[in-house]
Amino acid sequence: MRIFLTILWVVIVSLLLLSANTFLVKIDVNFVDNKFINNLFKYQLLALVIATITFFISWKFTPESKFLLTVGNIDTLAIKESWMGINGKSSWIRNGIQLLFFISLATGIFMFLAVKYTNNLPNFKFYFIPWIVIFALLNSFSEEIIFRLAVNGNLMNYIPKLRVLLISAILFGLPHYQGYPNGIMGVIMAGVLGYVLSKATYETEGIGIAWTIHFVQDLIIFTALLMMN
Repeated sequence: MRIFLTILWVVIVSLLLLSANTFLVKIDVNFVDNKFINNLFKYQLLALVIATITFFISWKFTPESKFLLTVGNIDTLAIKESWMGINGKSSWIRNGIQLLFFISLATGIFMFLAVKYTNNLPNFKFYFIPWIVIFALLNSFSEEIIFRLAVNGNLMNYIPKLRVLLISAILFGLPHYQGYPNGIMGVIMAGVLGYVLSKATYETEGIGIAWTIHFVQDLIIFTALLMMN
């Protein structure tokens, strides 16, 4: 029942966020003149509200989940996982930096090619920068609460570790079929990232490493999105 309820809530939240643009555009609230930025900002505010609700539900359902809302023990040993380049002999802070570099490189190449393909490389504007940072902070935080704190917090002491990581990865990956990056490649990339972030959260008992890696990916993605729109 615990697994079912956790998955059900995350699926409901994911579907709500995926459909958000269909009703957010009808809400006549303008924070800025740029329509695309305005819609993104409304979406991020909605996601933050949903993430806050998710946090309090998780806290009531599984009180110990609230302890994941910390940086965590980043000096703890990262358990060996060869395909991720983790040898099991170094701390999460070291492995986090390594993973941050390679994941960001992959995201950067993918999004650069997308911007180049759409002939939007000259479209960067310096006024994008504060919005990129705001969107990256809000989006990464909201998604870490929904897909890591809620999943890990509700399940990590009740089912085997691998099942927790796979559930988080799948729930995080599938909505990216309509996300950025999108399609099957988006699902795969987000699923792998979700597994990595869930492992970091599980082993450090905090979202610090996961949120940092996620935040940097969102910096890259929102930069590309603003250039293309």
